[in-house]
Amino acid sequence: MRSLFLKIFLWFWLAMLLVSLTLLISGYISESHSSQERDEKMDRTMTPLIADNFVEIYDTQGKPGLTSFLEHAESGMPWKPFLFDAHGAEVLGRIVSPEIWETFQLAMRNKQTEIVHHGNRRWVGQWLMSNSGKEYVLVLQLKPFPGPQSLLRAPSLVQLLRFVTIALIVGLISLWITRHITSPIFRLRHAANQLAKGNLTARVGPDSLPRNDELADLSKDFDNMAAQIETLMASQRRLLADISHELRSPLARLSVALGLARRSSTPESASALDRIDREAQRLNELIGGLLQLARMESGDTIAREDFNLDALVKEVAEDANFEARSRNRSARITEVAACRVHGNPDLLRSAIENVVRNAVNYTAENTEVLVSLTCEEDSPFADIRVTDHGPGVPETALANIFQPFYRVEAARDRNSGGTGLGLSITERAIRSHGGSVQAQNSPNAGLQILLRLPLI
Repeated sequence: MRSLFLKIFLWFWLAMLLVSLTLLISGYISESHSSQERDEKMDRTMTPLIADNFVEIYDTQGKPGLTSFLEHAESGMPWKPFLFDAHGAEVLGRIVSPEIWETFQLAMRNKQTEIVHHGNRRWVGQWLMSNSGKEYVLVLQLKPFPGPQSLLRAPSLVQLLRFVTIALIVGLISLWITRHITSPIFRLRHAANQLAKGNLTARVGPDSLPRNDELADLSKDFDNMAAQIETLMASQRRLLADISHELRSPLARLSVALGLARRSSTPESASALDRIDREAQRLNELIGGLLQLARMESGDTIAREDFNLDALVKEVAEDANFEARSRNRSARITEVAACRVHGNPDLLRSAIENVVRNAVNYTAENTEVLVSLTCEEDSPFADIRVTDHGPGVPETALANIFQPFYRVEAARDRNSGGTGLGLSITERAIRSHGGSVQAQNSPNAGLQILLRLPLI
């Protein structure tokens, strides 16, 4: 059971239900004891009067009179009477139980009213002397009184309804308490997920603040942390963009100076000037990538339109194949389906080109880069797969290759001539279109990158 809400609810509900049942049973027991005490008090008051009546009938009418009286009245009595003389003989000659005999002996010995209990049954013995001077003891075998065991053993409809009502009320109270406790936790989790996905404006909000408890303090601290992260990231992006813009001016002057130097260069200095030109171009590519990355991360609105993704993928693959053939490599489309997407064609072209050209750089000589575009009928996404036949990437580095300037130390290093920004730009471009990027090592060696874009 992983749900915190369900755990808290069940624990509250069970605890409160057990408390309610304990109080209910305690009430039954208390009510039973109170009823027993009232009955015993009534027994001590009424039994002497009943005994006088029985003894008077027996003294005046004898055994036939008492027998006739019992035949007519015993069915309506809440007890069964037994009359003993001073010698312990039951005057009607009936067989008596050990409990009745025990009650007779106790009342005869103490010459008063005695009550004997066995379980939830009781017997009342009353000693008295008749007008003729004879001693008698009347023992009344009373009907069982309802104890707590009988109430639990045979629940009535009223008791069942009472139990259901208690369980329902306890459940509603537990539900309210659980929601009160867990609601800020769920809001905090949602805000944390949004922040992890790149939404730096995500906040828990003011709904949790009026609680004035530890969870409200935690929500407030989270919002403060998110605000600081947003400020730091905005400062970083602004700094990156500003530096990239400022570098463009000296780079442009460097290109002009390089052109002037070539006019008066000697054959000995030509190779050095070519080296400067290559490094200047590389620096220009790096600055261009930084500016593009800064624009995407700043959240600038880009123009979007509906277009055929399959035509775009074919163009990129053809251009990559033309460049790869000069290096004894090739790029080939293995499958392409008709797919339409909504987005910025130029930005998506750059994203797909970065992946395909990256694959061309690292695939082995005399091998080909495989490109496919599929659109499943039961899927709302278009999948672009680019697979090379290069050295692959260590499993521990797969999650990091889309970070800016991240490089794998062995197979994919700066000798490839890349800037370390291509895959980062791809990841942010695809994500800005509501898609995702995944990388995994191919079973046949090499790296496979999946670009997933939502269809129209």
